[in-house]
Amino acid sequence: MTKKKEPKKGQKDKSEKKSALTEWQKRNIEFLKKKEAEKAEKKKRQEKLRLERTPKTKKDAKSAEAEKAEDKALSAEDKKKVKEAKKLQKLEAKKERTPLQKAIHHALPVIITSAVLLLVSIFLVTPFSKKKIITVTGASTISQEEVIKDSGIKPSNYLFSLIFHHSAYEKNIITKNKMVKSASFAYRFPNKLNIDVKEYNIIAYAQTDDGYQPILENGTRIGLVGASELPDSFLTINLSSEKNIQKLVKAFSKLDKDLVNQIQIVSSADSATTSDLLKLEMHDGNVIRVPLSELTKKLPYYLKIKDSLPENSIVDMEVGIYATSESIEASVAADKEKAKNENKPESDDKTDEEQNSQMESSEDATVTESTEPENGENQASEAINEEQTDNDPDAEQAAQQ
Repeated sequence: MTKKKEPKKGQKDKSEKKSALTEWQKRNIEFLKKKEAEKAEKKKRQEKLRLERTPKTKKDAKSAEAEKAEDKALSAEDKKKVKEAKKLQKLEAKKERTPLQKAIHHALPVIITSAVLLLVSIFLVTPFSKKKIITVTGASTISQEEVIKDSGIKPSNYLFSLIFHHSAYEKNIITKNKMVKSASFAYRFPNKLNIDVKEYNIIAYAQTDDGYQPILENGTRIGLVGASELPDSFLTINLSSEKNIQKLVKAFSKLDKDLVNQIQIVSSADSATTSDLLKLEMHDGNVIRVPLSELTKKLPYYLKIKDSLPENSIVDMEVGIYATSESIEASVAADKEKAKNENKPESDDKTDEEQNSQMESSEDATVTESTEPENGENQASEAINEEQTDNDPDAEQAAQQ
Protein backbone atom coordinates (compact mmCIF):
# COMPACT_ATOMS: atom_id res chain seq x y z
CA MET A 1 0.00 0.00 0.00
CA THR A 2 1.17 3.43 -0.80
CA LYS A 3 1.92 5.77 2.00
CA LYS A 4 0.35 9.24 2.19
CA LYS A 5 2.68 12.16 1.90
CA GLU A 6 2.94 13.98 5.13
CA PRO A 7 3.09 17.81 5.03
CA LYS A 8 6.30 19.49 5.78
CA LYS A 9 6.90 20.92 9.14
CA GLY A 10 6.65 24.67 8.10
CA GLN A 11 3.48 24.18 6.18
CA LYS A 12 1.98 22.33 9.00
CA ASP A 13 2.69 25.20 11.40
CA LYS A 14 1.07 27.80 9.12
CA SER A 15 -2.08 25.84 8.68
CA GLU A 16 -2.26 25.38 12.35
CA LYS A 17 -1.89 29.15 12.92
CA LYS A 18 -4.69 29.94 10.47
CA SER A 19 -6.96 27.48 12.14
CA ALA A 20 -5.87 28.94 15.46
CA LEU A 21 -7.13 32.59 14.61
CA THR A 22 -10.31 33.50 16.32
CA GLU A 23 -13.27 35.16 14.73
CA TRP A 24 -12.49 38.51 16.43
CA GLN A 25 -8.96 38.49 15.07
CA LYS A 26 -10.23 37.95 11.60
CA ARG A 27 -12.62 40.94 11.86
CA ASN A 28 -9.83 43.07 13.29
CA ILE A 29 -7.63 42.36 10.29
CA GLU A 30 -10.41 43.35 7.92
CA PHE A 31 -11.04 46.57 9.90
CA LEU A 32 -7.36 47.55 9.63
CA LYS A 33 -7.34 46.95 5.92
CA LYS A 34 -10.46 49.08 5.52
CA LYS A 35 -8.89 51.84 7.60
CA GLU A 36 -5.81 51.92 5.39
CA ALA A 37 -8.03 52.12 2.28
CA GLU A 38 -9.97 55.06 3.79
CA LYS A 39 -6.75 56.89 4.59
CA ALA A 40 -5.55 56.47 1.02
CA GLU A 41 -8.92 57.69 -0.25
CA LYS A 42 -8.87 60.69 2.07
CA LYS A 43 -5.38 61.58 0.92
CA LYS A 44 -6.53 61.53 -2.72
CA ARG A 45 -9.48 63.82 -1.93
CA GLN A 46 -7.28 66.31 -0.10
CA GLU A 47 -4.91 66.44 -3.04
CA LYS A 48 -7.79 67.02 -5.40
CA LEU A 49 -9.16 69.89 -3.28
CA ARG A 50 -5.72 71.47 -3.19
CA LEU A 51 -5.52 71.39 -6.96
CA GLU A 52 -9.00 72.88 -7.30
CA ARG A 53 -8.07 75.84 -5.02
CA THR A 54 -5.03 76.70 -7.14
CA PRO A 55 -5.78 79.82 -9.41
CA LYS A 56 -6.31 78.93 -13.03
CA THR A 57 -4.06 81.75 -14.23
CA LYS A 58 -1.07 80.15 -12.47
CA LYS A 59 -1.56 76.74 -13.96
CA ASP A 60 0.78 75.86 -16.73
CA ALA A 61 0.83 72.94 -19.10
CA LYS A 62 2.57 70.65 -16.58
CA SER A 63 -0.01 71.30 -13.83
CA ALA A 64 -2.81 70.62 -16.29
CA GLU A 65 -1.27 67.31 -17.23
CA ALA A 66 -0.78 66.45 -13.56
CA GLU A 67 -4.42 67.27 -12.86
CA LYS A 68 -5.52 64.99 -15.66
CA ALA A 69 -3.39 62.22 -14.28
CA GLU A 70 -4.85 62.70 -10.82
CA ASP A 71 -8.38 62.78 -12.20
CA LYS A 72 -7.76 59.45 -13.82
CA ALA A 73 -6.53 58.10 -10.51
CA LEU A 74 -9.69 59.15 -8.70
CA SER A 75 -12.36 56.62 -8.32
CA ALA A 76 -15.60 56.75 -10.29
CA GLU A 77 -17.49 57.58 -7.10
CA ASP A 78 -15.44 60.74 -6.47
CA LYS A 79 -16.02 61.92 -10.02
CA LYS A 80 -19.75 61.55 -9.56
CA LYS A 81 -19.62 63.58 -6.35
CA VAL A 82 -17.69 66.39 -8.08
CA LYS A 83 -20.19 66.49 -10.93
CA GLU A 84 -23.12 66.59 -8.54
CA ALA A 85 -21.53 69.49 -6.64
CA LYS A 86 -21.10 71.46 -9.87
CA LYS A 87 -24.71 70.83 -10.81
CA LEU A 88 -25.88 72.08 -7.44
CA GLN A 89 -23.86 75.29 -7.88
CA LYS A 90 -25.43 75.90 -11.28
CA LEU A 91 -28.90 75.29 -9.94
CA GLU A 92 -28.34 77.77 -7.13
CA ALA A 93 -27.06 80.37 -9.61
CA LYS A 94 -30.14 79.89 -11.78
CA LYS A 95 -32.52 79.88 -8.90
CA GLU A 96 -35.92 81.07 -10.03
CA ARG A 97 -37.22 84.46 -8.88
CA THR A 98 -40.35 84.74 -6.88
CA PRO A 99 -43.54 85.86 -8.69
CA LEU A 100 -43.28 89.30 -7.07
CA GLN A 101 -39.69 89.72 -8.26
CA LYS A 102 -40.70 88.70 -11.77
CA ALA A 103 -43.53 91.21 -11.83
CA ILE A 104 -41.27 94.04 -10.62
CA HIS A 105 -38.65 93.13 -13.19
CA HIS A 106 -41.15 93.30 -16.05
CA ALA A 107 -42.81 96.48 -14.82
CA LEU A 108 -39.59 98.41 -14.12
CA PRO A 109 -39.17 99.96 -17.65
CA VAL A 110 -42.79 101.08 -17.65
CA ILE A 111 -42.43 102.59 -14.19
CA ILE A 112 -39.28 104.52 -15.12
CA THR A 113 -40.79 105.85 -18.38
CA SER A 114 -43.97 106.94 -16.63
CA ALA A 115 -42.01 108.70 -13.90
CA VAL A 116 -39.93 110.65 -16.47
CA LEU A 117 -43.04 111.70 -18.41
CA LEU A 118 -44.72 112.78 -15.20
CA LEU A 119 -41.76 114.93 -14.19
CA VAL A 120 -41.57 116.51 -17.67
CA SER A 121 -45.29 117.26 -17.63
CA ILE A 122 -45.05 118.89 -14.22
CA PHE A 123 -42.06 120.96 -15.41
CA LEU A 124 -43.92 122.16 -18.53
CA VAL A 125 -46.85 123.34 -16.42
CA THR A 126 -44.61 125.44 -14.17
CA PRO A 127 -43.28 128.91 -15.20
CA PHE A 128 -39.73 127.53 -15.14
CA SER A 129 -40.33 125.80 -18.50
CA LYS A 130 -40.26 129.19 -20.25
CA LYS A 131 -37.69 130.89 -18.07
CA LYS A 132 -34.33 130.90 -19.83
CA ILE A 133 -31.04 132.77 -19.73
CA ILE A 134 -29.57 133.42 -23.21
CA THR A 135 -26.00 134.64 -23.78
CA VAL A 136 -24.07 135.36 -26.99
CA THR A 137 -20.34 134.81 -27.51
CA GLY A 138 -18.02 135.47 -30.46
CA ALA A 139 -19.78 138.65 -31.63
CA SER A 140 -17.61 141.76 -31.94
CA THR A 141 -19.33 143.81 -34.66
CA ILE A 142 -22.95 142.89 -33.97
CA SER A 143 -24.68 143.16 -30.60
CA GLN A 144 -26.13 140.39 -28.41
CA GLU A 145 -29.66 141.84 -28.76
CA GLU A 146 -29.32 141.80 -32.55
CA VAL A 147 -28.34 138.11 -32.58
CA ILE A 148 -31.23 137.12 -30.29
CA LYS A 149 -33.68 139.13 -32.38
CA ASP A 150 -32.46 137.55 -35.65
CA SER A 151 -32.77 134.07 -34.13
CA GLY A 152 -36.53 134.48 -33.70
CA ILE A 153 -36.50 133.37 -30.04
CA LYS A 154 -39.53 134.64 -28.13
CA PRO A 155 -40.16 134.80 -24.36
CA SER A 156 -43.07 132.38 -24.82
CA ASN A 157 -40.88 129.66 -26.36
CA TYR A 158 -40.39 126.58 -24.19
CA LEU A 159 -36.84 125.73 -23.19
CA PHE A 160 -37.18 122.20 -24.57
CA SER A 161 -38.32 123.63 -27.92
CA LEU A 162 -35.11 125.65 -28.21
CA ILE A 163 -32.99 122.63 -27.31
CA PHE A 164 -34.63 120.16 -29.70
CA HIS A 165 -35.13 122.62 -32.61
CA HIS A 166 -31.92 124.65 -32.26
CA SER A 167 -30.94 124.18 -35.93
CA ALA A 168 -33.94 126.27 -37.09
CA TYR A 169 -32.92 129.17 -34.85
CA GLU A 170 -29.29 128.91 -35.98
CA LYS A 171 -30.41 129.09 -39.62
CA ASN A 172 -32.49 132.20 -38.86
CA ILE A 173 -29.43 134.03 -37.53
CA ILE A 174 -27.27 133.17 -40.56
CA THR A 175 -30.04 134.08 -43.03
CA LYS A 176 -31.03 137.41 -41.49
CA ASN A 177 -27.58 138.71 -40.55
CA LYS A 178 -25.02 138.89 -43.36
CA MET A 179 -22.20 139.43 -40.87
CA VAL A 180 -22.67 135.98 -39.32
CA LYS A 181 -20.71 133.11 -40.83
CA SER A 182 -21.97 130.41 -38.43
CA ALA A 183 -24.04 130.06 -35.24
CA SER A 184 -24.35 127.19 -32.76
CA PHE A 185 -26.50 126.65 -29.64
CA ALA A 186 -25.15 125.08 -26.43
CA TYR A 187 -27.39 124.10 -23.48
CA ARG A 188 -26.18 124.29 -19.88
CA PHE A 189 -28.16 122.95 -16.97
CA PRO A 190 -30.63 124.00 -15.79
CA ASN A 191 -31.95 126.78 -18.05
CA LYS A 192 -28.96 128.44 -19.74
CA LEU A 193 -28.49 128.71 -23.51
CA ASN A 194 -25.38 130.09 -25.18
CA ILE A 195 -25.26 131.15 -28.85
CA ASP A 196 -21.73 131.07 -30.23
CA VAL A 197 -21.41 133.04 -33.48
CA LYS A 198 -18.56 133.53 -35.94
CA GLU A 199 -18.46 136.70 -38.01
CA TYR A 200 -17.10 137.40 -41.48
CA ASN A 201 -14.05 139.66 -41.58
CA ILE A 202 -14.35 143.09 -43.22
CA ILE A 203 -11.60 143.30 -45.83
CA ALA A 204 -12.52 146.54 -47.63
CA TYR A 205 -15.03 149.37 -47.96
CA ALA A 206 -17.01 150.54 -51.00
CA GLN A 207 -17.35 154.30 -51.41
CA THR A 208 -20.85 155.51 -52.31
CA ASP A 209 -22.57 158.89 -52.46
CA ASP A 210 -24.12 158.28 -49.04
CA GLY A 211 -20.99 156.91 -47.32
CA TYR A 212 -18.98 153.72 -47.04
CA GLN A 213 -20.25 150.14 -47.23
CA PRO A 214 -18.18 147.37 -45.60
CA ILE A 215 -17.24 144.50 -47.93
CA LEU A 216 -16.98 141.11 -46.22
CA GLU A 217 -14.53 138.33 -46.97
CA ASN A 218 -17.20 136.50 -48.97
CA GLY A 219 -17.64 139.54 -51.26
CA THR A 220 -20.98 140.65 -49.77
CA ARG A 221 -21.65 144.33 -49.09
CA ILE A 222 -23.59 145.30 -45.97
CA GLY A 223 -25.20 148.52 -44.72
CA LEU A 224 -23.55 151.93 -44.54
CA VAL A 225 -21.28 152.84 -41.65
CA GLY A 226 -20.49 156.24 -40.24
CA ALA A 227 -17.15 157.99 -40.61
CA SER A 228 -16.41 157.36 -36.92
CA GLU A 229 -16.67 153.59 -37.48
CA LEU A 230 -14.03 153.54 -40.23
CA PRO A 231 -10.54 152.29 -39.28
CA ASP A 232 -7.48 154.51 -39.59
CA SER A 233 -6.27 152.66 -42.69
CA PHE A 234 -8.49 150.62 -44.98
CA LEU A 235 -8.85 149.36 -48.54
CA THR A 236 -11.44 151.05 -50.75
CA ILE A 237 -13.03 149.07 -53.61
CA ASN A 238 -14.96 151.18 -56.11
CA LEU A 239 -16.48 148.53 -58.37
CA SER A 240 -20.15 148.47 -59.31
CA SER A 241 -20.36 144.79 -60.28
CA GLU A 242 -21.00 142.44 -57.34
CA LYS A 243 -19.58 139.58 -59.42
CA ASN A 244 -16.30 141.45 -59.97
CA ILE A 245 -16.12 142.32 -56.26
CA GLN A 246 -16.44 138.64 -55.34
CA LYS A 247 -13.74 137.70 -57.89
CA LEU A 248 -11.46 140.42 -56.49
CA VAL A 249 -11.97 139.26 -52.89
CA LYS A 250 -11.25 135.68 -53.91
CA ALA A 251 -8.06 136.78 -55.69
CA PHE A 252 -6.93 138.81 -52.65
CA SER A 253 -7.27 135.71 -50.46
CA LYS A 254 -4.65 133.98 -52.64
CA LEU A 255 -2.15 136.87 -52.54
CA ASP A 256 0.40 137.77 -49.90
CA LYS A 257 -1.20 139.83 -47.13
CA ASP A 258 1.67 142.33 -47.16
CA LEU A 259 1.01 143.01 -50.85
CA VAL A 260 -2.74 143.45 -50.31
CA ASN A 261 -2.10 145.84 -47.41
CA GLN A 262 -0.13 148.11 -49.76
CA ILE A 263 -3.21 148.71 -51.92
CA GLN A 264 -5.22 151.83 -51.06
CA ILE A 265 -7.96 152.10 -53.71
CA VAL A 266 -9.23 149.67 -56.36
CA SER A 267 -11.31 151.02 -59.23
CA SER A 268 -12.05 150.27 -62.87
CA ALA A 269 -9.49 151.53 -65.41
CA ASP A 270 -12.19 151.99 -68.10
CA SER A 271 -10.16 150.36 -70.86
CA ALA A 272 -11.67 149.95 -74.30
CA THR A 273 -9.53 146.90 -75.06
CA THR A 274 -9.60 145.08 -71.67
CA SER A 275 -13.02 145.01 -70.00
CA ASP A 276 -11.77 143.83 -66.60
CA LEU A 277 -8.75 146.15 -66.34
CA LEU A 278 -8.32 147.47 -62.78
CA LYS A 279 -6.58 150.56 -61.48
CA LEU A 280 -4.80 149.97 -58.15
CA GLU A 281 -3.66 153.06 -56.27
CA MET A 282 -0.90 152.09 -53.82
CA HIS A 283 0.00 153.71 -50.51
CA ASP A 284 3.48 154.55 -51.87
CA GLY A 285 1.99 156.77 -54.62
CA ASN A 286 2.41 154.35 -57.53
CA VAL A 287 -0.45 153.18 -59.74
CA ILE A 288 -0.86 149.67 -61.16
CA ARG A 289 -3.06 148.75 -64.11
CA VAL A 290 -3.73 145.01 -64.19
CA PRO A 291 -6.56 142.78 -65.54
CA LEU A 292 -8.72 141.18 -62.85
CA SER A 293 -8.38 137.80 -64.54
CA GLU A 294 -4.56 137.98 -64.25
CA LEU A 295 -4.31 139.67 -60.86
CA THR A 296 -2.90 136.69 -58.93
CA LYS A 297 -0.37 135.97 -61.68
CA LYS A 298 1.00 139.46 -62.38
CA LEU A 299 0.56 141.55 -59.23
CA PRO A 300 3.21 139.68 -57.14
CA TYR A 301 5.90 141.05 -59.52
CA TYR A 302 5.28 144.50 -58.08
CA LEU A 303 7.09 143.55 -54.87
CA LYS A 304 10.20 142.75 -56.89
CA ILE A 305 10.32 145.92 -59.00
CA LYS A 306 8.88 148.66 -56.79
CA ASP A 307 12.25 149.60 -55.25
CA SER A 308 13.69 150.40 -58.69
CA LEU A 309 10.77 152.61 -59.75
CA PRO A 310 10.83 156.44 -59.68
CA GLU A 311 8.26 158.14 -57.49
CA ASN A 312 4.64 158.22 -58.65
CA SER A 313 5.18 155.69 -61.41
CA ILE A 314 2.53 153.86 -63.40
CA VAL A 315 3.10 150.11 -63.74
CA ASP A 316 1.11 148.85 -66.71
CA MET A 317 0.43 145.09 -66.59
CA GLU A 318 -2.26 145.03 -69.26
CA VAL A 319 0.07 143.60 -71.91
CA GLY A 320 3.36 142.49 -70.40
CA ILE A 321 4.79 144.57 -67.55
CA TYR A 322 6.38 148.01 -68.05
CA ALA A 323 6.67 151.32 -66.18
CA THR A 324 5.58 154.74 -67.35
CA SER A 325 4.40 158.04 -65.88
CA GLU A 326 1.62 160.58 -66.33
CA SER A 327 3.86 162.96 -68.28
CA ILE A 328 4.91 160.25 -70.72
CA GLU A 329 1.32 159.16 -71.22
CA ALA A 330 0.27 162.79 -71.73
CA SER A 331 2.96 163.17 -74.38
CA VAL A 332 1.81 160.01 -76.14
CA ALA A 333 -1.79 161.24 -76.02
CA ALA A 334 -0.72 164.58 -77.52
CA ASP A 335 1.08 162.80 -80.35
CA LYS A 336 -2.01 160.76 -81.08
CA GLU A 337 -4.15 163.87 -81.09
CA LYS A 338 -1.65 165.58 -83.40
CA ALA A 339 -1.76 162.68 -85.84
CA LYS A 340 -5.52 162.73 -85.71
CA ASN A 341 -5.63 166.45 -86.48
CA GLU A 342 -3.26 166.01 -89.41
CA ASN A 343 -5.68 163.59 -91.00
CA LYS A 344 -8.57 166.08 -90.81
CA PRO A 345 -9.33 168.37 -93.87
CA GLU A 346 -7.85 171.88 -93.69
CA SER A 347 -10.13 174.66 -92.53
CA ASP A 348 -11.02 177.52 -94.84
CA ASP A 349 -10.52 180.08 -92.04
CA LYS A 350 -6.85 179.18 -91.49
CA THR A 351 -3.92 179.48 -93.80
CA ASP A 352 -1.16 176.94 -94.26
CA GLU A 353 1.30 179.17 -92.44
CA GLU A 354 -0.86 179.40 -89.29
CA GLN A 355 -1.25 175.62 -89.11
CA ASN A 356 2.50 175.06 -89.55
CA SER A 357 3.33 177.54 -86.77
CA GLN A 358 0.84 175.85 -84.40
CA MET A 359 2.33 172.42 -85.09
CA GLU A 360 5.89 173.67 -84.53
CA SER A 361 5.00 175.29 -81.18
CA SER A 362 3.18 172.13 -80.08
CA GLU A 363 6.21 169.97 -80.93
CA ASP A 364 8.55 172.26 -79.01
CA ALA A 365 6.33 172.09 -75.92
CA THR A 366 6.05 168.32 -76.08
CA VAL A 367 9.81 167.81 -76.42
CA THR A 368 10.52 170.21 -73.54
CA GLU A 369 8.03 168.45 -71.23
CA SER A 370 8.93 164.85 -71.91
CA THR A 371 12.71 164.86 -72.38
CA GLU A 372 13.79 164.57 -68.74
CA PRO A 373 11.10 162.21 -67.34
CA GLU A 374 11.44 159.92 -70.33
CA ASN A 375 15.08 159.19 -69.51
CA GLY A 376 14.23 158.26 -65.90
CA GLU A 377 11.32 156.09 -66.94
CA ASN A 378 13.43 154.27 -69.52
CA GLN A 379 15.85 153.30 -66.74
CA ALA A 380 12.95 151.96 -64.64
CA SER A 381 11.59 150.05 -67.63
CA GLU A 382 15.00 148.48 -68.22
CA ALA A 383 15.16 147.38 -64.57
CA ILE A 384 11.66 145.86 -64.83
CA ASN A 385 12.54 144.08 -68.06
CA GLU A 386 15.67 142.57 -66.46
CA GLU A 387 13.63 141.43 -63.43
CA GLN A 388 10.90 139.92 -65.58
CA THR A 389 13.41 138.18 -67.87
CA ASP A 390 14.94 136.39 -64.86
CA ASN A 391 11.59 135.28 -63.41
CA ASP A 392 9.21 134.79 -66.34
CA PRO A 393 10.12 133.81 -69.94
CA ASP A 394 6.92 135.48 -71.20
CA ALA A 395 7.88 138.76 -69.56
CA GLU A 396 10.88 139.23 -71.91
CA GLN A 397 8.64 139.38 -74.92
CA ALA A 398 6.15 141.65 -73.11
CA ALA A 399 8.93 144.01 -71.96
CA GLN A 400 10.21 144.33 -75.51
CA GLN A 401 6.77 145.42 -76.62
